[in-house]
Amino acid sequence: MTPNRWIILAALFLARTALGYQYQSVASVSPLLVADLGINFAEIGALIGFYSLLGIVSALPAGLLGLRFGDTRIVLVGAAMMAAGGFVMGLGDSYGIAAAGRILSGAGGIFVTVLMTKIVADWFSGREIVTALAILMNSWPVGIALGLVSQGAIAEAWGWQAVFLSTGFACLAGMGLVALVARAEPDRSDILPMTQPSAAWRWTISRREAVLASLAGCVWILYNSGFIMIISFAPAMLVARDFNIADAGALISIGTWVYMFAVPIGGWLSERLQRPNLTMIGCFVLGAIIVAAVPFVETVVVMFALAGIFVGIPTGNVMALSVESVRAENRNMGIGFYYSFHYAGLTFIPVIAGWSLDLSGSTAAPMFVGATCTALAIGVLGVLRFVQSRPLPGAAA
Repeated sequence: MTPNRWIILAALFLARTALGYQYQSVASVSPLLVADLGINFAEIGALIGFYSLLGIVSALPAGLLGLRFGDTRIVLVGAAMMAAGGFVMGLGDSYGIAAAGRILSGAGGIFVTVLMTKIVADWFSGREIVTALAILMNSWPVGIALGLVSQGAIAEAWGWQAVFLSTGFACLAGMGLVALVARAEPDRSDILPMTQPSAAWRWTISRREAVLASLAGCVWILYNSGFIMIISFAPAMLVARDFNIADAGALISIGTWVYMFAVPIGGWLSERLQRPNLTMIGCFVLGAIIVAAVPFVETVVVMFALAGIFVGIPTGNVMALSVESVRAENRNMGIGFYYSFHYAGLTFIPVIAGWSLDLSGSTAAPMFVGATCTALAIGVLGVLRFVQSRPLPGAAA
């Protein structure tokens, strides 16, 4: 019996929530790490970015590994690596150990992210694909919101090590859920004529597809940068305004809860309006303005909520760029290219933001970095649409 694809999506959603919860852990306890480990905010930004570091070179191989060994198997391996990295961070007491655990868990998160996206694309291709991808992507902010609500309180009660240990247990729970529910994969024989396992390593993607998938990854990380700056550096900004770390996290989480509802609503609206470019550009402009205004507004909760709305609405449209950029048989490789550029930005943008804070001494600086990146997403989207309208010479149409 063919399993219900919505049940599979629900299982992947819950398991991927651990990804957002783990990603958020460093930002949630950053003031404590600065005090206890004697580090600066550029190093905090690097620690945040280490989660995505290996994605620059391993996102494409992750897609190929899914072809060779099965998408779900590689997701399980990734979840196990995430759990191990969380435990390493929780049991360590130095910046070096924290960095090693962060890199390990992030490497596993790459496998989870790339292959879960591929699994959903296979199950929902041609029907509700924007809505399904929007729902899957929504798991990340849900995990972040849970982290913002709980991790500060955990750190104040039991120390920052307990926060990292909790991420390890969350990843183990997600791994068990995937193993229990999401084992089946759709029949791909009609789109993947390769019959020998070694054929999974053949280079079949065209130049045009690779360029489009890479540009789509750049759009994704640039437009999300404003919101990433809020969840990564707003805790320090609020602590500087005399909030305690638990209250700061709870306040910021309101934006992620709003985001959670904006994502599926945005996917539903986009499929009916059929105006993806207008939706994306409009939300990019408003998102950039809102993030830049955060440091100047006393009632920041309103700005966090507005940021959640205008980052959430176009999520399905932006994510769908990765699917529409490549042919179905090249989906693994295309999503690999997409996430290679996604992870490059996710690695270096927090470092730049942390450096801007240290250099200026102002907690507003990372918000300006995020707003600038969000605005740049408009130009990259324009380049992507131009390439789509004018295929490269010699490339497949």
